[in-house]
Parts: sequence; C-alpha cells; structure tokens
Amino acid sequence: MPQAPQQHESIRPHQPIGPPGSGPLITFARSGITTPWSPARASLLDLAEACDVPARWSCRTGVCHTCITHLVAGDITYTNPSLELPEPGTVLVCCSTPTTEVVLDL
Repeated sequence: MPQAPQQHESIRPHQPIGPPGSGPLITFARSGITTPWSPARASLLDLAEACDVPARWSCRTGVCHTCITHLVAGDITYTNPSLELPEPGTVLVCCSTPTTEVVLDL
C-alpha cells in the first residue's frame, strides 16, 4: 500500500532569498547558517525567519520576552528597546540589529 505524502515536512534553514547583505556576518549556531546582515531587515528575528531558522517569539501577539536568545558573540543595538532589557548575554531578537558580527544560539 503506498504511503500518503507528509503534509508537514520541515523546512531546513537556508540562506535568505535575494541578494546577499553587505553588513556583518550573522551566525545561527544551532542551525549552521552564516549570512551577511542586510539593513533591509527590520531585526535579527526578521533575518532568522527569512532563513527559516527556528526562533520563538510572541511579541507580535503582545507577549514580550519570548524571543530572548543567548548571544554567543558580538554586539547588537535595540531599534525599539523593551522597557525591561534581558539579562546580559541574551538578546531580544525581535527588536535588535547587529553592530558587529553576531553569533546567536538559534
């Protein structure tokens, strides 16, 4: 008996579609993806989504701090800082952009 096709095949992380960015390299350590930052992206979360890198978030539904991610290396800046910043060594990927090369635990 033939098997039915799987309806929910997982998409593997990949380089974002379109021309590569010219900014600092962003590495998603768990996913094995390194890609140059593009200022066309709104945030590190936006870049992760463009690469299909699994990332937790609920900020768009009103639940802040769900996207906290361990910052392995590098420096970021907040485009829209939260009222309560995360602990040192972590970053809110939904509202941050890199100022140097960055390695995230994603």
